[in-house]
Amino acid sequence: MERFSTEDALITEDESPKHLRRGVLQFNPGRDLPMILAVRNATFISHGQLFSHLVAQGTESNRQGFCWRLKRLADVGLIQKLPQIMPYSGATYSITREGLACLESCGEGLVSITSDSRSLPNARQAAHNLELGEIRGALRRSRILRRWISDIELRSMNLAIVQPLAKDYDAVADLSIEHCMEVSAGIEYERTLKAAQRYREIVKVVKEERQLDLLLYLTSSIDLVYQLRAEFEELDFPIVFAPSGPFCRNPLDLPMYSTLFPGPKRMRLAEIVSALRRP
Repeated sequence: MERFSTEDALITEDESPKHLRRGVLQFNPGRDLPMILAVRNATFISHGQLFSHLVAQGTESNRQGFCWRLKRLADVGLIQKLPQIMPYSGATYSITREGLACLESCGEGLVSITSDSRSLPNARQAAHNLELGEIRGALRRSRILRRWISDIELRSMNLAIVQPLAKDYDAVADLSIEHCMEVSAGIEYERTLKAAQRYREIVKVVKEERQLDLLLYLTSSIDLVYQLRAEFEELDFPIVFAPSGPFCRNPLDLPMYSTLFPGPKRMRLAEIVSALRRP
C-alpha cells in the first residue's frame, strides 16, 4: 500500500493558517481545486493515495501542507472524511454535494454526477475504489502511466461523445510500455464473482469495443482469475487477467494470463503488448 513521502518542505507564508481570518475560507484554485477534483474523480480515496497522487502531479510538496489543506476542505464540508478502511493508508475521503457545487462553479462539473444527483456513491463501494487507487498508483510508480480516466469521468464522457466506449469500465489507462509501445487499456477490478449471465452480457458488449487495445481484468484472488478466464476464453478481444495484489507490487514483472494465449501460458505485460502490435 502507498506510504507517505518523507519529503519535508514548508507551507508558504501566505497560505499558513495563521493568515486566515477565523471562519473564512480563502479558496485557492491552484491548490484547493486539484484536491477536490482528485477526491471526486476517485469516488473514494485514502489519505495516502490522495497525497501520493497530488505530489505526483505537482500540486502538493509536503505532508504538513497537504494535511492542513485537506482538513480545511473537510471542515467546511467540501470533502467528507470517513473512517479508515484497512489495509489502505489513513482515513477515506469522498466528495460532498457542496464539493460538487464548488466544482461546478469552477467549470469542472460532470454530467454523470452533479450537486443535484438523487444519490451520491455509497460507502459500501469504498473498498472497490480504494483498490482501483492502488492499481493507479502501481502503474504510476512503474512509470508507464500516461493518463488515467476514472469511472465517473468515463460515464460523463460516454454520455457526451458521439462514439462512446462499449461499456463504462472501472477506468481507462493510457500506457507507454518500454517507451515505444503505446496502449489504451480498459481497467476492471473484480472483488467478487458475478452471476454467469452478467459475464455473458459483458462478453457481448466487449465484442463491440473498437477504441481500446485491451482489457485488464484484475481480481481480489487467484481463484477469481481462473473463474474469469473460463468466462471470457472464447472472446477474441484481448483480455489480460491477474490478481490485483501481486500486480500492484510489480505490474511489469508479473506473468499474467491472456485470451491471446489459450492454456496455461503466462506472459508479462510488455510481451502481451508486443504480441498485440505484431502484424
